[in-house]
Amino acid sequence: MVVSLHNLLDSSIFFGYLRMMTREEKILSAIDPATQIGLEIGPLNRPIITRQMGEIRYVDHASTKELKQKYAQDPNVDISQIVDVDYIWGEKSLPELVGNEAPFDYVIASHVIEHVPDFIGWLKEIHSVLKPDGVLSLVIPDKRCCFDYLREPTQSAEVVEAYLQGNRKPSSRQIFEFFSKVVSWKGQFNWNPNDVVKEDEVVRLHSEAQAWATTHQVFKDGSYYDVHCWVFTPYSFFELVKSLIEIDLFDFKVMNYSKTTGCEFYVSLQKIDSKKGLEEQHQIKLKSLPLVEPELNLLPTPATLNHAQSTLPQIAEAQSEVKHSGSVEPSAEEYRKTTQQLRARIKRLKGKLEQAESEIAAMKTSKFWQLRTQWIRLKRSIGLKDVPG
Repeated sequence: MVVSLHNLLDSSIFFGYLRMMTREEKILSAIDPATQIGLEIGPLNRPIITRQMGEIRYVDHASTKELKQKYAQDPNVDISQIVDVDYIWGEKSLPELVGNEAPFDYVIASHVIEHVPDFIGWLKEIHSVLKPDGVLSLVIPDKRCCFDYLREPTQSAEVVEAYLQGNRKPSSRQIFEFFSKVVSWKGQFNWNPNDVVKEDEVVRLHSEAQAWATTHQVFKDGSYYDVHCWVFTPYSFFELVKSLIEIDLFDFKVMNYSKTTGCEFYVSLQKIDSKKGLEEQHQIKLKSLPLVEPELNLLPTPATLNHAQSTLPQIAEAQSEVKHSGSVEPSAEEYRKTTQQLRARIKRLKGKLEQAESEIAAMKTSKFWQLRTQWIRLKRSIGLKDVPG
């Protein structure tokens, strides 16, 4: 029997228990694609919002033709599904690109903000093309749960420097740090935050000599080389936002925050009414920050990706037991206990399913494979040999 994933997530199946939100629901928690006009940044071949769902414009760093050429040999990207790009965002600012089509109701950026060379400037450009009360929905990788594990969280001084310099390309420092510290864990590049493993199980993918060779070559070429410029945990992200609010370099309030699931967390930001006074805006921003506990510096274990597959039939079996539990005419007390046990079992299984589903979706949208393909090509072009991890 095939069990529908969407049906399993329906609250009625879980006897009125509050169900966990799906990945899509977290991303769209403050957005209605059917009635609003939006921008999605960096969708490549897996857009969050399709054109069938609503009026949407796609932004990327290259044209559709260029993207198809770039990923033609990448087995992880189905180039036939690459979207038709409306705007190419590079040297020009976003307001210049979209022109009179602005303002928009919302902007979506999944696994994008960590790539932008100028964190503050990027947010300001998005802010300028949003309507009053417009929403920016972010999906952000948690450094504890991905290949950025060894890197230190981004500090306010770093993003302030990039903003003052007006960076439109990743800096040499960012490129070197990325390549010298990118890691895998048991062959995986994304994992979930449940368990802890030994530090010696984390494997660096490149030597510092390789990182230097790549950085030096990119510097000489003057080319744009895509890396994770910034790294975050939920706590470090909101600490950074708080610092930027204090120096008036952050123009949003936080609407929603969903904690790390799989390798990512979710943040919805809202443009503040400019008619409000500066002090009132400042207080609104500060009060909107969620309370997030500092994270322990622990390496989490990856979830097994067959959880979803194994959990589906278990939920179906539990549902069947609930359905037939009344047919043997037990006592009222026995029936009550059995029903409670089955409800608790379904709730636990559903939690496992949601976590596995989110992790798989996050892995599919991860840009690591795109970065690794670029690295392999550059390595070959400058004659580097593989160095064992």
